[in-house]
Amino acid sequence: MLIIPAIDIMAGRVVRLEQGDFDKPIHYERTPLSFAQLWKLQGAQFLHLVDLDGARWGEPRNFDIARDIAKITGVKVEVGGGIRSVETIRKYLDAGIERVVLSTKILGDATFLLSKDIQKYLDRVAVSIDIKHMMDDASRLVTATTGGWLESGDMTIDLAAFVQTMAHVGIRYLNFSDISKDGMLAGLDVDKISRFLEMVRRAAGEALNFTYAGGISSLEDIRQLKGLGVQGVDAVIIGRALYEKKFDVAQAIEAAR
Repeated sequence: MLIIPAIDIMAGRVVRLEQGDFDKPIHYERTPLSFAQLWKLQGAQFLHLVDLDGARWGEPRNFDIARDIAKITGVKVEVGGGIRSVETIRKYLDAGIERVVLSTKILGDATFLLSKDIQKYLDRVAVSIDIKHMMDDASRLVTATTGGWLESGDMTIDLAAFVQTMAHVGIRYLNFSDISKDGMLAGLDVDKISRFLEMVRRAAGEALNFTYAGGISSLEDIRQLKGLGVQGVDAVIIGRALYEKKFDVAQAIEAAR
């Protein structure tokens, strides 16, 4: 299970948002590059960057920071936030970014993935779903319509059909987050995560790799996810717990072994 530190960027600074709320940013003093270098020293092999300004405005606003982190640290980087065109995807990948994360664009128009121009990049694309409420029957979820969580209207999607479509068109990476816990250090609802994974893995077969984010607050949370075994998550994105020094990346990696 891969441990992926998160770096959320707003106006060039590192922040964390509580439940995706742009009006509740928590600012940290280190620069994004400084944090990336710290996580590398502690053993990180992959970093998750979110351009929050890009998510808000629908186009990248912190591209240079992401490019420099990938180039200077040599660590694999995935970037999300405001990526809504093939041209932007190509720009990031050509700059040395390992993977781009799409959300709003795909939830609004999944046929985007069928275009010839994007097909050659699909092995370097992750699709992200931001969960607000899991339905009781675990067959549907409600997700914000934008990666920035800014639109007031949410959309309900048939999750099984969605992941089947993603696997069918060639997507290999799916990130899912629990917005109710994001940035809150609230711990996990492991039963909910397990039910979610059981359903989506049944729908997608072996085609998709799943990454979880939201609420990680302790090494025990990581151990619980690891305890789900081969039917669990393939990677975990961790944010505020690292910034608040609940544990460090090296300890997280050890807990995930």
